[in-house]
Amino acid sequence: MASARDEELWQQASPLVLSSAAATQSLAALVAQAAVRLLRGPQHSPQRRSKTDSPPGLVILLEGNLGSGKTTFVQGLGQGLGIPEPIDSPTFVLVQEYHTGRIPLFHCDLYRLESASGGAESSALDDLGLEELWSQAGITAIEWPQYLPYWPATYLWLCLEAHPQAEGSRLLYAKGKGSQLAHLWQQVLSQFTQQDPQESGILFSS
Repeated sequence: MASARDEELWQQASPLVLSSAAATQSLAALVAQAAVRLLRGPQHSPQRRSKTDSPPGLVILLEGNLGSGKTTFVQGLGQGLGIPEPIDSPTFVLVQEYHTGRIPLFHCDLYRLESASGGAESSALDDLGLEELWSQAGITAIEWPQYLPYWPATYLWLCLEAHPQAEGSRLLYAKGKGSQLAHLWQQVLSQFTQQDPQESGILFSS
């Protein structure tokens, strides 16, 4: 079986229209529920992970302008995991941890690194401990991933944009790395749109 370093890149053929914040949270809840099924499955046992070199958790990279719905999406993840605490963007720390759901949720917001100098940014990221964070058996959701020095071996990348023709709606673009995550996204779209997974428009890089 291919290692995580050899995983394929894929992307959603067209953006998904999210008509409201509630729709964004509903989609995210489906992602969280699918992640629970994936991460608790036999393919993610320690023995299987050592063979595939695959991270034990799911990393979601969330891009989009301020107010585009990134934190709203993370709140939906919390709903899908059954986390009772309110979820807001971390203010004084880079990562907020939630351990009261079906699997852990790690919420990172790197926006404040925008104003940091090169040395300060590097120090903050060192303190964050990216490899340790990604090795957690849960969901790691990272807002403003463009400030990461590198991305994990497998990931789900989502970008939220305001819909130019429908006030309050969002366009969601999706791509990722890893066949398991492509399958997860197909399952989520099938539930969210009631489409056949084969019609979800996943394109793999040649």
